[in-house]
Amino acid sequence: MIESIFEKMEISIDGIKKKFYGVCTGRVINILDPLMLGRVQVQLPFIDSVDLSPWARVASPMAGPLHGYYMIPNPGDEVLIAFEQGDTNAPYVLGSLWSVISPPPLPSPVPQIRVIKTQAQNQIMITEIPPSIMIQVESTGQTILISPAGIQLLSGSNLINLGPPTGPPAIQIVAGEDVVNMTPDGISIASSGNVNVTAAGVLNLVGATVNILGGMVNIN
Repeated sequence: MIESIFEKMEISIDGIKKKFYGVCTGRVINILDPLMLGRVQVQLPFIDSVDLSPWARVASPMAGPLHGYYMIPNPGDEVLIAFEQGDTNAPYVLGSLWSVISPPPLPSPVPQIRVIKTQAQNQIMITEIPPSIMIQVESTGQTILISPAGIQLLSGSNLINLGPPTGPPAIQIVAGEDVVNMTPDGISIASSGNVNVTAAGVLNLVGATVNILGGMVNIN
């Protein structure tokens, strides 16, 4: 009887020792969740053995069946951990942390810039002043910029520019020194090289007046 009471007390004491009320920092060591539930394995400062590192559910602003805000921390990221009812075997990732070793993508929030940036440097940047949204793919140099001036699709020296929605409709396509402009006044094509118009069928040139100018004109 007495031994049974002592055994229960020891179990209760062990249970209390395993409790951790509050939050702590941890480090992500594995993102390949065997249950495919979006969990990450975290290494906690008070658990030395990697084998004992628990799998933590990741808190998200929105989550549901096959939808939600899917931003899983990367291996090596420092995260803030809380425990359900203090149980260290039931951790939750509340968020990720920047540090001196892992600084934020921008040094200051004063310019009112919001950024989502990946490890490959792909980013979505939202600027308040002046208002704009930029989507950039670092590896290809492709950028989409949405601003009061319109929409720009930029890839190296190539550009597609859609005029502002409040002004007259206008589209500009730039490829190096070649430019195509489309406005309510008409369409213009300017090239530093050759301009070729080819049709497998009939090619019709129709206009109130058709002017053909050139140092040499060949018609076959």
